[in-house]
Amino acid sequence: MKERRCEVKDKKIKLFKTASGVVWGFERVVKEYIHSQECGGVWTYVRHLSQQERYSAKAIRTEENILFKVTANPKITEDLYIEFGGKTYEITSIDRFEFNRTDYVIRAKEVAPPTFDEVQYDEY
Repeated sequence: MKERRCEVKDKKIKLFKTASGVVWGFERVVKEYIHSQECGGVWTYVRHLSQQERYSAKAIRTEENILFKVTANPKITEDLYIEFGGKTYEITSIDRFEFNRTDYVIRAKEVAPPTFDEVQYDEY
């Protein structure tokens, strides 16, 4: 009998994007979170990819090393970064489960955190 894995969304991640603009002749980079500061992030199930999953990702020339499973949210797109466990991850793909719209499976790779001049949070 195959043992079933329990996928509990018991960790919080922060999702953000960077935007740049010119203010008084200087370029400013803003870190924009897609959630409010009060909520502190998005609940998620997280795990490292298995060796087989990493091998499959390398076959299509992507470096993925972690998987996040979150409740579906239209604000979550491939241009976001994830903060989790003191590290920054870049989203490489989002599996939307054939448009079922209940959960998204996000595959990501660890990257150096982008630099920014200002931090903004969403109001909701």
